[in-house]
Amino acid sequence: MRRALSGSLSAAGAASPRPRLAHRRERLSLAPRLRPSLEQRPLVPPSAPSQRARGSRWHSGGAASAPQLTRREQDRLAARAFIVERGYTPEVAEGVVAALSAPGSGVSPGGLLDMVKMMGGRPEIGEDAGLDPLAKSVELELARQRGREVIHFTFVPPGGGDPIACEGLAGMSLKDVAEYGDGDGARVLAEFLECACSGVMACSTCQVYVHPRWSAKVGEPGDAEVDMLELAHEPRDSSRLGCQLKLAPELEGLQIEIPGGANNMFDDLTSHKVVVERT
Repeated sequence: MRRALSGSLSAAGAASPRPRLAHRRERLSLAPRLRPSLEQRPLVPPSAPSQRARGSRWHSGGAASAPQLTRREQDRLAARAFIVERGYTPEVAEGVVAALSAPGSGVSPGGLLDMVKMMGGRPEIGEDAGLDPLAKSVELELARQRGREVIHFTFVPPGGGDPIACEGLAGMSLKDVAEYGDGDGARVLAEFLECACSGVMACSTCQVYVHPRWSAKVGEPGDAEVDMLELAHEPRDSSRLGCQLKLAPELEGLQIEIPGGANNMFDDLTSHKVVVERT
C-alpha cells in the first residue's frame, strides 16, 4: 500500500481535501512495511487456541483453568472483539490488529483497544475516524495474497483528454478503486470521483458515463440507483454510480468517462442543489 499508517493515525483518520474536489476522504492504506505483519502472522479466528495454550495444562489435562493472559494479550483480544462487533470478519479484525501492532505503527503497547475505539468514531451518526479505510486496506491486501484477478480499465477525465489507465481487483467498485486502489491511475481517479454519501447510494456525486460499447456488459442500474441518477449532473442513458459499478473479469478493458460536474446536496444543508464543477 502507498501511505504510512503512522501519519494517518496521528489525525485519527481525519479527512484532508483533494485539490479539485472538496470534502474528499483521505485514502488510508497499510504502509509497505506493515505488509509482512499480514503475510507472516497466521490469521486465526478468536476462538482458536494460541500456541502457548496448546502446550499448557489447559489443553493437556482439561482440569486446570485457562492460563492467565498478559495485559498486552488482553488488549489485543479486546481490540479484535471490538472490530468484530463493528461488523468486520474475524480475519479482517486480526489483520487490523496485526497492522496496528507492527513496529512503526505508532501505537503504544497496550493501546490497541483505545486506538481502534478512537478510529471507530461514532457509528450512530455515520462517523468513522479511520477504522473503515484501514479494514478495507486489510481486505484488499488479503485479496491480493489470494490472487484475486486484477481488472484493467480506462477513464476519460472531465472535459475530455487522453484516457487514463487504471486497475483494481475483481469485486472492487469504482469508488473502492478511487479510495483504496494502487497506482497513479487510482490517485488521478480519486481527484475526480467523489462519493459524498460514502457509498450508501444516497447521492449521485460518483456518477460516471459508461462507453456505449460496454453498456451491455455493465448492465442496467437498479431502481434505487436510477432514482439517484435522476438527481445527477447531466445524466445520460449510460450513466452509472461509481459505488455500484463493480469490476469483474468480463469488464477487462472497460471504458468510462467522468462528468464535468456533480450535484452535491451534502455540501450545503441550506441549498437544495450544489453544483461542483470539475475543471
